[in-house]
This record gives sequence, structure tokens and C-alpha cells, in this order.
Amino acid sequence: MRVARTETFTVHTYEVDAFQALAAPALAGYLQEVAGLHAADMGCGIEALRERGLTWVLSRQRIEIDLPVAVGDSLEVATWPAGVDRLFALRDFEVTRKTGERVARASTCWLVMDLAKRRPVRPDRVLSPEYLAPLGQALPPSPAIAAVETPDAERAFRIRYADIDHNLHVTNTTYLGWALESVSEETWRNWRLSSVEVHFLAECVYGSRVLSRVRGRPEGEVLHGILREEDGRELARISTRWQRRLPAGVAAPP
Repeated sequence: MRVARTETFTVHTYEVDAFQALAAPALAGYLQEVAGLHAADMGCGIEALRERGLTWVLSRQRIEIDLPVAVGDSLEVATWPAGVDRLFALRDFEVTRKTGERVARASTCWLVMDLAKRRPVRPDRVLSPEYLAPLGQALPPSPAIAAVETPDAERAFRIRYADIDHNLHVTNTTYLGWALESVSEETWRNWRLSSVEVHFLAECVYGSRVLSRVRGRPEGEVLHGILREEDGRELARISTRWQRRLPAGVAAPP
């Protein structure tokens, strides 16, 4: 049974932003794809869990984007189990170019959810020992994310069919898209996303409307809050950091 899995992805034109860089939701999609394949390898993929009345739910995700990735780049995405923390099954990632140059790292926390009871179950009761053994973490733990109490800006979104995943809830990449859509045009034009952390707090389903709130903080951090409009329920807290875009042909400092 493999303790790690690597998949190759080629960046397509429909996965990049206006600046020809791989969009963060597309990168998160790569991570989800290879995570699902590796879980299936280990006998605990989504189909195997559903047969037992269980499913995977992503609870936290942190992505550090060390270097921008361009259309046409070929990436190798490696993933491995990183142990267990209470109810969380941890899974980490490293993304490199074919040359071996690292472009991104990620860490994720997953819950195994009982579909009937809508409650998490302990990972050590349902996952194999190979999955539970830690293999090292790609990123160190990070602190809690503060709530957006007084937003600088706010945008509303209606949940579409395209936003819904196999659990009939809003997919994790959609939350990331809502957060990024709420930054200022100046940020969008002149800065690139260098890191993002998402803490998912509650479920959301088709037909709702959400509010994506944003507030700048010192040290280049931006806080985002995703709320359900009809009842004000906080659905996710997100922290992003940004680096100024370099002109074409200018190399990043070492």
C-alpha cells in the first residue's frame, strides 16, 4: 500500500487568471483530485466510505504559493497522510515543476462524517493504520483566523448548481473564489496571491445567498468572512497574503 502518491497536471488556459497565472481555485482542485486518488489507493476513498455511511469533509486548508505557475507548466503534485489531530485526519502536499523546483505547499485537515447523524467520527475507528501514521508535515501549524467584524467591502453571491459537490454542499473551491472576488481591483491588478488559509465552519447548500466580507490588516494580510445572508451564519473564515506582481521578464529575488 503506497504511503504517498504523485500525479502530474498540465496547466490549461481555462485554469489561469487574467495574468496567465494558475488560479488558486484550480490549484486547490489539483490537491483535491490527488487526495481523492490516494485515499482510494488506501481503501478509504469517497466510495468506500459511502458504503459504510460515511464521507470525507474538508475542515481546514492552507496553501503557500511560493512561485507563480504559468499556463502550459507541468506540475507534479505529491500527497501523503500527515497523522491525526483529535478528530482531524491530516493530509499534506508538495507541488513541484518537472525540474524539481517547488512552487507550492499545502496542509489540510479532514473530518470523517457520519452521513446519517451529521456528526464526525474518530479517524482511528474507520481508517487504516497506514493512513494514521504521520509522515511529516509540509507546513507548520498556524493560529486561528479572526472574524471580520467591520468589513472594508462586501459582495453578495447566489449559490449555483455548479457550486455544489458530491455531498450536496458548496465545494471548497467556491469559498476560495468568493474570497478572492472581494478584494479591491488594485489588489487584483497589482498583487498575486502568495498564501491562503481557509477554516470551514458550517455547511451551505444550493439556493442560499452568501456575503463575502473583506478587511485588510497589517503585514499584508487580508481577512475574509463568508456568511449566509438569510440568517447571518458564519460559514468560513479565510486569511490571504499577497505579493506585488513582477513585470514580465523580471525574475523573483532569490
